[in-house]
Amino acid sequence: MSTCVKKQAEIWRGKLSKGDVIVSNHPMFGGTHLPDITVVTPAWAGDKIIFYVASRAHHADIGGILPGSMPPQSRELYQEGAAIESELLVSKGKFNDKRITELLYDEPAKWPGCSGTRCLDDNINDLKAQIAANQKGINLISSLIEDYGEEVVQFYMHSIQDNAENSVRTLLKNVSKRFEGRDLSAVDYMDDGSPIRLRVTIDAEKGEAEFNFEGTGPEVYGT
Repeated sequence: MSTCVKKQAEIWRGKLSKGDVIVSNHPMFGGTHLPDITVVTPAWAGDKIIFYVASRAHHADIGGILPGSMPPQSRELYQEGAAIESELLVSKGKFNDKRITELLYDEPAKWPGCSGTRCLDDNINDLKAQIAANQKGINLISSLIEDYGEEVVQFYMHSIQDNAENSVRTLLKNVSKRFEGRDLSAVDYMDDGSPIRLRVTIDAEKGEAEFNFEGTGPEVYGT
C-alpha cells in the first residue's frame, strides 16, 4: 500500500486539485493482483497536500477470462481483467462515471477471450464506499491536527514509522546473534520441481539484511 501511494503521489505531483481522487490496481504501480483496487485521496491544508489517505478493496469481478477475475490458469495480466495504472476516479469533486466504465467494462473486453466486468454497478458502489472511507480518515486526522497542530501530528506519524523500523532492526540483530552471525538459507520446490533458493545475510551492527535468491530456477508458466 505504501509503495502504491508513493508512486501515485510522484505521478500526480503538482497536477492535483482539491476534490481529486486517484484509482489504480496495476502491479507495476504498487498494486497486488488486479481485483484489489486502490483509491488514494490527498488531504489539503490551504494549497498544500499534507498527507494521503488510501483504501484497498477486493472487487468481486473486474473482467477477464473467468468470473471472479482470479483465473488459476491465467498466464497474462490482461486475463485477470481491468489493469488501471493511474487515473482520476474523481475530478474536482465529480465522480468520473464515463471513464471508470471504460476502464472496467470496455477496455478489458478488447483482449482475446476476455470480458469486461460482470458487475459494474457493484464496482462503482464499492469504489464510492472506498472514497467515503478515505474521506472519513481525512476527517479524523484533520480533527487531530485541529486539536494538536500539524507539527505534532506529523511528528507522531513519523515516530510510528521510526519505531517500526527500529523494531525490525532489533529483530534482525537478535536473529544474527542467535545464529552466531551465520547466513540463513533455505530451498523449496514448485510443483514442477523448479527450486526457490534464498540466502539471508544479516549485518548485525546495522540491523540490515540482504535477501539473495541466486540459484532460484528460471521463470516458468504455471497453472
